[in-house]
Amino acid sequence: MNDGKYHLAEPHVTAIAALNKTEGLYRKAQVLKALNRTTEAYSILQRLQLYCEKTKYTEMIIRVMLVTAELHWESSGFATALPLLLQALALARQHHLQALASETILHLAFTQLMLGVPEQALGVLHEAMEPILAHGAVMDKGRALLLAARCQMAIAGTRSNGQRHAALGLAVQSLGEAAAYFSMLDCKERLRDVHYLQARLHHTLGQTPQRNKCAMLFRLLDQELQAPGAAVAMRL
Repeated sequence: MNDGKYHLAEPHVTAIAALNKTEGLYRKAQVLKALNRTTEAYSILQRLQLYCEKTKYTEMIIRVMLVTAELHWESSGFATALPLLLQALALARQHHLQALASETILHLAFTQLMLGVPEQALGVLHEAMEPILAHGAVMDKGRALLLAARCQMAIAGTRSNGQRHAALGLAVQSLGEAAAYFSMLDCKERLRDVHYLQARLHHTLGQTPQRNKCAMLFRLLDQELQAPGAAVAMRL
């Protein structure tokens, strides 16, 4: 899933469902969403949430809410995702589910970035950054740093020259750290996103050799993957 090979994930969903029906349904919804079969994914998520509310399976309720919010994003309904994410965050905090609270904060920060308030997004993200970098999975560390870089880039666009240069410098650093984490997983789709943004940043900063290197790395991965990825702007 992390590398965009969704068709290879489907057989694993069947295996997971044989061991745990609830987890299997959740994974099936994720695969359907990735394959743009939105209506089917939403239907499964609704059924799953009702079942988990009856059985008081709080962790899965929150995970379902997060994927449902992602479906709202894909229809550009970022504002409609906010109440759902705030509800998920309240639930995670109420039940002391730190990892899910951090994941929900990532979703909230991304939503705010898409709504055009990058400073608020970065402020929210800082709340989750420390626990994610200390205890999170490698993929989550990379995602958090990539999101931070995108917020820093958006903020730079509103700043005067000196502050703009400083914000872009922070974004370069965040992208470098994100690339290190994605490299550990050989996550080529995410690395392609990082190199694309790095090339743009170095171009803006007038750093031609670095820009050319990142542009070359982007092209190599783009040719290797041979499939268009989700637009960087639309993916957490």
